Amino acid sequence: MTAGDQGPDPSGGTDPDRTQQGELVRRMQLIAVPQGLDLGEVRAVNSSYDDVEVGSARGPILVSRRADGMFHVQFQRHRTFSLSGGWTNDLVAVVEAAAFWRQGCGLRELHERFPFMSWSELAQAFEDGNPVPTKWGQLLSSEWHLGDRPFLQAAHDHPQLRLYYPDISHGSLMLSRKPFDTDAGLVKVMPLSGDAYRVTMIPNTFRQEVPSLSEALEVAAACFRASD
Repeated sequence: MTAGDQGPDPSGGTDPDRTQQGELVRRMQLIAVPQGLDLGEVRAVNSSYDDVEVGSARGPILVSRRADGMFHVQFQRHRTFSLSGGWTNDLVAVVEAAAFWRQGCGLRELHERFPFMSWSELAQAFEDGNPVPTKWGQLLSSEWHLGDRPFLQAAHDHPQLRLYYPDISHGSLMLSRKPFDTDAGLVKVMPLSGDAYRVTMIPNTFRQEVPSLSEALEVAAACFRASD
């Protein structure tokens, strides 16, 4: 056995977290089957925050049970972004909501039938098929990004760059051809010391440093044109 490996529990005990997750899977299936609800694959997950994952064509449905008996539900589009989420103490409602989502319901329909499930303006924009303007609007109006606003405004004013999905992290602007998919093309504009900027593109290895923001934005636009 190599360093870091763990042998069998000499006591023959079972991991209590895995037992709880398996029990939750069983309970959800027992609710779904008699009602004819299609949950597809339901499995326990190895996570500090979530217990169960239900498969969905629109992304995983994550369910966790807290010590106080409440259930937390997330309908994810990506591991960093949930389309809808909520808390309830009613596991039957959790199962019914998951099945309803798997059938293809919209966010408004979901909330109307299951009021504990909330959603955001950006989630609705994703469902409507045009999240880019909404995301730009959120970043430009955010007090959290107040210090980045001139940088963001300059990028948004560029007629080509405003067409891409923006995000900002640690002062760097990321522009994506397709949200949450770096393989589709992502350009990063990073402020350096003084007035300089570095522009990089993923998935290729392009990297260039320029002395001004205006030049950085033109290089960013050229990156997208070159990969069209």
